Amino acid sequence: MATENITDLPAISLEENLKKALTELLILHLLSKRQYYIGELTATLSEQSNEVLNIVFPYSAIYRMLRAKHIFECEKRIAPDGRRRQYFQITDSGRAYYQQLMDIYKSFSQGIDVVLSSTELD
Repeated sequence: MATENITDLPAISLEENLKKALTELLILHLLSKRQYYIGELTATLSEQSNEVLNIVFPYSAIYRMLRAKHIFECEKRIAPDGRRRQYFQITDSGRAYYQQLMDIYKSFSQGIDVVLSSTELD
């Protein structure tokens, strides 16, 4: 952080806030397709976003969604790397929550697109 220009701080803050706000949506999106273990979730998000999305510590989102019963722990099993892993799966309430988040995201991002594409200047 010492080498960063002070004018870069708002952009860094925006990026971190967007990550926090969208982590649950992104995790639920992946889990709506199939079961994942945590390390696989983060690697898949990074890979599918061309390395733009690097969620290093998704545990707080996972634990929050477990408490809310949006996801559940499946039986542990052997992952492709040969290690025993805890897999997660989306629940019916998680699918409903995911749809709510998607609806909000789409509406919000469309509104932002309209504002940013406006050619009017004050």
